[in-house]
Amino acid sequence: MLATEPVRAPRGNDVVVRVTDASLGSTDVLARRGGYVLQPVPGFVTGYDLVGVLETESAVSVALGLRAGMRVAGVLPRMGAHTTRLVVPPTLLVAVPDGLDSASAAALPLDAVTAALALRLAGPASRILVQGVSGAVGSLAAQLASRAGASVVGTASAPVDGVPTVDYRDPDWPALAVAEAGGAFDAAIDHTGSPRVAEALTPTGVLVHTAFAGRRGHERADTVRGGARAALARHPRERVCSVPLFVLRHRPDYRRMLSGLLADAAEGRLRTFRPQPFALDEVWEAHRAAEAAEPGRKVVVEPRA
Repeated sequence: MLATEPVRAPRGNDVVVRVTDASLGSTDVLARRGGYVLQPVPGFVTGYDLVGVLETESAVSVALGLRAGMRVAGVLPRMGAHTTRLVVPPTLLVAVPDGLDSASAAALPLDAVTAALALRLAGPASRILVQGVSGAVGSLAAQLASRAGASVVGTASAPVDGVPTVDYRDPDWPALAVAEAGGAFDAAIDHTGSPRVAEALTPTGVLVHTAFAGRRGHERADTVRGGARAALARHPRERVCSVPLFVLRHRPDYRRMLSGLLADAAEGRLRTFRPQPFALDEVWEAHRAAEAAEPGRKVVVEPRA
Protein backbone atom coordinates (compact mmCIF):
# COMPACT_ATOMS: atom_id res chain seq x y z
CA MET A 1 0.00 0.00 0.00
CA LEU A 2 3.03 2.29 0.40
CA ALA A 3 6.67 2.09 -0.63
CA THR A 4 9.89 3.42 0.85
CA GLU A 5 12.45 1.30 -1.02
CA PRO A 6 15.15 2.93 -3.18
CA VAL A 7 13.96 3.63 -6.71
CA ARG A 8 15.59 2.31 -9.85
CA ALA A 9 17.92 4.55 -11.81
CA PRO A 10 16.01 6.54 -14.44
CA ARG A 11 16.20 5.25 -18.00
CA GLY A 12 15.85 7.21 -21.19
CA ASN A 13 14.14 10.51 -20.48
CA ASP A 14 12.57 9.48 -17.17
CA VAL A 15 13.21 11.65 -14.13
CA VAL A 16 13.34 11.15 -10.35
CA VAL A 17 10.84 13.00 -8.19
CA ARG A 18 11.20 13.24 -4.42
CA VAL A 19 7.60 13.14 -3.26
CA THR A 20 6.74 15.74 -0.63
CA ASP A 21 2.93 15.57 -0.65
CA ALA A 22 0.41 13.11 -2.09
CA SER A 23 -3.35 13.10 -1.69
CA LEU A 24 -5.26 10.16 -0.26
CA GLY A 25 -8.90 9.91 -1.23
CA SER A 26 -11.83 7.60 -1.71
CA THR A 27 -10.18 5.76 -4.60
CA ASP A 28 -7.23 4.82 -2.39
CA VAL A 29 -9.56 3.63 0.34
CA LEU A 30 -11.49 1.55 -2.17
CA ALA A 31 -8.29 0.08 -3.61
CA ARG A 32 -7.02 -0.84 -0.14
CA ARG A 33 -10.29 -2.67 0.50
CA GLY A 34 -9.91 -4.60 -2.75
CA GLY A 35 -12.86 -2.96 -4.49
CA TYR A 36 -11.05 -0.91 -7.15
CA VAL A 37 -11.08 -2.32 -10.67
CA LEU A 38 -7.93 -0.61 -11.94
CA GLN A 39 -5.62 -1.84 -9.18
CA PRO A 40 -6.32 -5.50 -8.45
CA VAL A 41 -2.72 -6.72 -7.94
CA PRO A 42 -1.70 -7.52 -4.34
CA GLY A 43 1.20 -5.43 -3.08
CA PHE A 44 0.39 -2.36 -5.15
CA VAL A 45 1.17 1.16 -3.93
CA THR A 46 -1.75 3.56 -3.57
CA GLY A 47 -1.86 7.21 -4.60
CA TYR A 48 -2.74 8.77 -7.93
CA ASP A 49 -1.53 12.36 -7.58
CA LEU A 50 1.46 14.05 -6.01
CA VAL A 51 3.62 17.09 -5.53
CA GLY A 52 7.38 16.76 -5.24
CA VAL A 53 10.78 18.12 -6.10
CA LEU A 54 12.45 17.18 -9.37
CA GLU A 55 15.80 15.62 -8.44
CA THR A 56 17.01 14.85 -11.97
CA GLU A 57 16.30 16.21 -15.41
CA SER A 58 16.39 14.94 -18.97
CA ALA A 59 16.21 16.34 -22.48
CA VAL A 60 12.43 15.97 -22.47
CA SER A 61 11.96 17.56 -19.04
CA VAL A 62 14.13 20.52 -20.05
CA ALA A 63 12.12 20.91 -23.27
CA LEU A 64 8.99 21.03 -21.11
CA GLY A 65 10.53 23.70 -18.88
CA LEU A 66 11.09 21.34 -15.94
CA ARG A 67 14.54 21.54 -14.33
CA ALA A 68 16.08 19.86 -11.33
CA GLY A 69 15.09 21.54 -8.07
CA MET A 70 11.64 22.66 -9.30
CA ARG A 71 8.40 21.75 -7.56
CA VAL A 72 6.24 19.60 -9.80
CA ALA A 73 2.79 18.03 -9.65
CA GLY A 74 1.22 15.20 -11.57
CA VAL A 75 -1.32 12.42 -11.88
CA LEU A 76 -0.06 8.87 -12.31
CA PRO A 77 -1.99 6.62 -14.70
CA ARG A 78 -1.53 3.56 -12.48
CA MET A 79 -1.19 4.78 -8.84
CA GLY A 80 2.07 4.58 -6.83
CA ALA A 81 2.36 8.10 -5.37
CA HIS A 82 2.44 7.05 -1.70
CA THR A 83 6.20 6.67 -1.63
CA THR A 84 9.30 8.75 -1.00
CA ARG A 85 10.67 8.80 -4.55
CA LEU A 86 9.37 8.00 -8.01
CA VAL A 87 10.87 7.49 -11.44
CA VAL A 88 8.38 8.81 -14.00
CA PRO A 89 8.19 10.22 -17.52
CA PRO A 90 8.41 14.02 -17.32
CA THR A 91 5.33 14.23 -19.54
CA LEU A 92 3.28 13.34 -16.45
CA LEU A 93 4.49 16.44 -14.62
CA VAL A 94 3.83 20.18 -14.58
CA ALA A 95 5.37 22.99 -12.57
CA VAL A 96 3.63 24.07 -9.35
CA PRO A 97 2.96 27.83 -9.29
CA ASP A 98 4.90 29.79 -6.67
CA GLY A 99 1.69 31.08 -5.08
CA LEU A 100 0.43 27.62 -4.15
CA ASP A 101 1.79 25.67 -1.19
CA SER A 102 2.68 22.04 -1.79
CA ALA A 103 0.02 20.47 0.45
CA SER A 104 -2.77 22.48 -1.18
CA ALA A 105 -1.39 21.70 -4.62
CA ALA A 106 -1.33 17.98 -3.82
CA ALA A 107 -5.01 18.05 -2.88
CA LEU A 108 -5.92 19.19 -6.38
CA PRO A 109 -4.63 17.24 -9.44
CA LEU A 110 -6.78 14.10 -9.65
CA ASP A 111 -9.97 15.74 -8.39
CA ALA A 112 -9.59 18.86 -10.52
CA VAL A 113 -8.72 17.00 -13.72
CA THR A 114 -11.69 14.69 -13.08
CA ALA A 115 -14.02 17.67 -12.69
CA ALA A 116 -12.68 19.51 -15.73
CA LEU A 117 -12.70 16.43 -17.95
CA ALA A 118 -16.24 15.53 -16.86
CA LEU A 119 -17.45 19.00 -17.83
CA ARG A 120 -15.70 18.71 -21.19
CA LEU A 121 -17.47 15.41 -21.81
CA ALA A 122 -20.76 16.97 -20.78
CA GLY A 123 -20.44 19.52 -23.57
CA PRO A 124 -22.33 22.84 -23.72
CA ALA A 125 -24.97 22.94 -21.00
CA SER A 126 -27.05 25.70 -19.46
CA ARG A 127 -28.18 23.53 -16.53
CA ILE A 128 -25.88 21.00 -14.85
CA LEU A 129 -26.65 18.58 -12.03
CA VAL A 130 -23.65 17.68 -9.87
CA GLN A 131 -24.03 14.61 -7.71
CA GLY A 132 -22.09 14.86 -4.44
CA VAL A 133 -21.48 18.59 -4.70
CA SER A 134 -20.05 18.69 -1.18
CA GLY A 135 -17.20 16.35 -2.20
CA ALA A 136 -13.91 17.41 -3.69
CA VAL A 137 -14.75 16.55 -7.33
CA GLY A 138 -18.30 17.87 -7.02
CA SER A 139 -17.18 21.15 -5.48
CA LEU A 140 -14.62 21.75 -8.22
CA ALA A 141 -17.06 20.77 -10.97
CA ALA A 142 -19.65 23.20 -9.59
CA GLN A 143 -17.13 26.02 -9.52
CA LEU A 144 -15.89 25.38 -13.04
CA ALA A 145 -19.41 25.01 -14.42
CA SER A 146 -20.62 28.19 -12.73
CA ARG A 147 -17.61 30.07 -14.03
CA ALA A 148 -18.51 28.90 -17.54
CA GLY A 149 -21.99 30.40 -17.12
CA ALA A 150 -24.00 27.27 -16.35
CA SER A 151 -26.72 27.06 -13.72
CA VAL A 152 -25.68 24.40 -11.21
CA VAL A 153 -27.73 22.37 -8.75
CA GLY A 154 -26.05 19.79 -6.55
CA THR A 155 -27.03 16.84 -4.40
CA ALA A 156 -25.68 16.42 -0.87
CA SER A 157 -26.82 15.40 2.58
CA ALA A 158 -26.57 18.99 3.85
CA PRO A 159 -26.72 22.48 2.26
CA VAL A 160 -23.58 23.71 0.51
CA ASP A 161 -22.62 27.38 0.44
CA GLY A 162 -23.02 28.98 -2.97
CA VAL A 163 -24.78 26.06 -4.66
CA PRO A 164 -28.52 25.24 -4.60
CA THR A 165 -28.65 21.77 -3.09
CA VAL A 166 -31.18 18.99 -2.70
CA ASP A 167 -30.92 16.07 -0.31
CA TYR A 168 -30.11 12.88 -2.22
CA ARG A 169 -31.74 10.85 0.56
CA ASP A 170 -35.15 12.27 -0.34
CA PRO A 171 -37.03 9.71 -2.50
CA ASP A 172 -38.13 12.53 -4.82
CA TRP A 173 -34.69 14.10 -5.20
CA PRO A 174 -34.64 14.09 -9.05
CA ALA A 175 -37.90 16.05 -9.20
CA LEU A 176 -36.70 18.37 -6.44
CA ALA A 177 -33.49 19.06 -8.36
CA VAL A 178 -35.41 19.85 -11.55
CA ALA A 179 -37.70 22.19 -9.62
CA GLU A 180 -34.70 23.92 -8.03
CA ALA A 181 -33.11 24.43 -11.45
CA GLY A 182 -36.29 25.61 -13.10
CA GLY A 183 -36.25 22.83 -15.66
CA ALA A 184 -34.62 19.55 -16.60
CA PHE A 185 -30.84 19.39 -16.84
CA ASP A 186 -28.78 19.42 -20.02
CA ALA A 187 -26.06 17.42 -18.28
CA ALA A 188 -25.35 15.55 -15.06
CA ILE A 189 -22.07 14.55 -13.46
CA ASP A 190 -22.56 11.41 -11.40
CA HIS A 191 -20.32 9.19 -9.25
CA THR A 192 -23.03 6.87 -7.93
CA GLY A 193 -24.18 4.91 -10.97
CA SER A 194 -27.79 5.49 -9.91
CA PRO A 195 -30.27 5.01 -12.77
CA ARG A 196 -32.42 7.72 -11.24
CA VAL A 197 -30.11 10.48 -12.46
CA ALA A 198 -31.71 10.15 -15.90
CA GLU A 199 -35.02 11.26 -14.41
CA ALA A 200 -33.56 14.76 -14.01
CA LEU A 201 -32.25 15.06 -17.58
CA THR A 202 -33.83 16.38 -20.75
CA PRO A 203 -34.35 13.74 -23.49
CA THR A 204 -31.02 14.81 -25.00
CA GLY A 205 -29.24 15.39 -21.69
CA VAL A 206 -25.70 14.07 -21.24
CA LEU A 207 -24.89 11.80 -18.31
CA VAL A 208 -21.20 11.71 -17.36
CA HIS A 209 -20.04 9.00 -14.99
CA THR A 210 -16.95 9.84 -12.93
CA ALA A 211 -17.35 6.59 -10.95
CA PHE A 212 -19.83 3.87 -10.08
CA ALA A 213 -19.93 3.83 -6.29
CA GLY A 214 -21.65 0.46 -6.08
CA ARG A 215 -22.67 -1.55 -3.04
CA ARG A 216 -20.28 -1.98 -0.13
CA GLY A 217 -18.38 -5.19 -0.74
CA HIS A 218 -19.49 -5.35 -4.39
CA GLU A 219 -17.77 -2.22 -5.70
CA ARG A 220 -15.56 -3.94 -8.25
CA ALA A 221 -18.38 -5.95 -9.83
CA ASP A 222 -20.73 -2.97 -9.80
CA THR A 223 -18.08 -0.79 -11.44
CA VAL A 224 -17.44 -3.34 -14.20
CA ARG A 225 -21.16 -3.78 -14.74
CA GLY A 226 -21.89 -0.05 -14.76
CA GLY A 227 -18.94 0.81 -16.98
CA ALA A 228 -19.85 -1.87 -19.49
CA ARG A 229 -23.45 -0.75 -19.53
CA ALA A 230 -22.46 2.86 -20.13
CA ALA A 231 -19.91 1.95 -22.80
CA LEU A 232 -22.34 -0.31 -24.65
CA ALA A 233 -25.43 1.83 -24.15
CA ARG A 234 -27.32 2.67 -27.29
CA HIS A 235 -27.87 6.15 -25.92
CA PRO A 236 -24.83 8.08 -27.18
CA ARG A 237 -25.14 10.68 -24.44
CA GLU A 238 -23.96 8.45 -21.59
CA ARG A 239 -20.22 8.83 -21.13
CA VAL A 240 -17.51 7.57 -18.79
CA CYS A 241 -14.87 9.98 -17.45
CA SER A 242 -11.61 8.02 -16.97
CA VAL A 243 -8.73 10.22 -15.87
CA PRO A 244 -6.12 7.40 -15.96
CA LEU A 245 -7.02 6.73 -19.59
CA PHE A 246 -6.97 10.45 -20.38
CA VAL A 247 -3.50 10.79 -18.83
CA LEU A 248 -2.22 7.80 -20.79
CA ARG A 249 -3.64 8.78 -24.17
CA HIS A 250 -3.72 12.58 -24.18
CA ARG A 251 -0.60 13.66 -22.36
CA PRO A 252 -0.19 17.21 -23.79
CA ASP A 253 -3.89 17.95 -23.27
CA TYR A 254 -3.72 16.63 -19.70
CA ARG A 255 -0.67 18.78 -18.92
CA ARG A 256 -2.35 21.93 -20.27
CA MET A 257 -5.46 21.17 -18.23
CA LEU A 258 -3.58 20.52 -14.99
CA SER A 259 -1.34 23.58 -15.42
CA GLY A 260 -4.39 25.79 -15.88
CA LEU A 261 -6.17 24.34 -12.86
CA LEU A 262 -3.13 24.82 -10.61
CA ALA A 263 -2.80 28.41 -11.85
CA ASP A 264 -6.49 29.01 -11.09
CA ALA A 265 -5.98 27.73 -7.55
CA ALA A 266 -2.82 29.81 -7.04
CA GLU A 267 -4.59 32.96 -8.19
CA GLY A 268 -7.74 32.38 -6.14
CA ARG A 269 -10.07 31.55 -9.02
CA LEU A 270 -10.59 28.00 -7.75
CA ARG A 271 -11.31 27.07 -4.14
CA THR A 272 -9.63 23.86 -3.03
CA PHE A 273 -10.24 21.68 -0.01
CA ARG A 274 -7.97 22.37 2.96
CA PRO A 275 -5.23 19.74 3.25
CA GLN A 276 -5.26 17.44 6.28
CA PRO A 277 -1.63 16.28 6.52
CA PHE A 278 -0.32 12.94 7.77
CA ALA A 279 3.18 11.52 7.71
CA LEU A 280 3.65 8.56 5.40
CA ASP A 281 4.18 6.23 8.36
CA GLU A 282 0.74 7.33 9.63
CA VAL A 283 -0.92 5.90 6.53
CA TRP A 284 -3.47 3.87 8.49
CA GLU A 285 -4.58 6.99 10.35
CA ALA A 286 -4.71 8.79 7.01
CA HIS A 287 -6.99 6.10 5.58
CA ARG A 288 -9.31 6.34 8.57
CA ALA A 289 -9.46 10.12 8.14
CA ALA A 290 -10.26 9.72 4.44
CA GLU A 291 -13.03 7.27 5.27
CA ALA A 292 -14.52 9.79 7.72
CA ALA A 293 -14.54 12.38 4.89
CA GLU A 294 -14.46 15.54 7.00
CA PRO A 295 -16.27 18.25 4.98
CA GLY A 296 -13.98 20.62 3.14
CA ARG A 297 -10.81 18.65 3.96
CA LYS A 298 -8.55 16.48 1.82
CA VAL A 299 -6.13 13.99 3.36
CA VAL A 300 -2.54 14.50 2.20
CA VAL A 301 0.34 12.20 3.13
CA GLU A 302 3.77 13.78 3.42
CA PRO A 303 6.65 11.35 2.88
CA ARG A 304 9.98 12.06 4.51
CA ALA A 305 12.97 10.92 2.47
